[in-house]
Amino acid sequence: MRPTLTRLSFAVLAAALLLTAAPAPAEDSTTMEGSFVWSQRDHSDKLKAVFEPTGEGTWDVSFYFTFRGEPHTYTGTAEGSLTEGALKGTVQNEDKKRTWNFEGEFQDGEFNGTHEEIGRNGESYDTGTLTLQG
Repeated sequence: MRPTLTRLSFAVLAAALLLTAAPAPAEDSTTMEGSFVWSQRDHSDKLKAVFEPTGEGTWDVSFYFTFRGEPHTYTGTAEGSLTEGALKGTVQNEDKKRTWNFEGEFQDGEFNGTHEEIGRNGESYDTGTLTLQG
């Protein structure tokens, strides 16, 4: 075998191995829209949620909404399904001084759930409901 052919064969094999070992492209983010009800303040408004995949059935989540005329972004994590079944998570406000849990279920492409604020001593307070559609 000639040296040139051997080098070419090695180069093709090395390229094939690199392509095979390359990580799969990350799954795209999922954006959903819906609404929330804040029962303690008798307030409701539109809600947008962006889920960024972090693993199998886990996401970083950002909720975008307006409350009392001010835009807010609460961020955290979620686990479960974005299509059918249970989904739950925890988010914090912008300065990370307040924490909320949310949980609910997707059925026929629509999420219906509740949210609660977690107090300083770990106690929880029901704060309302939320809906999302993909």
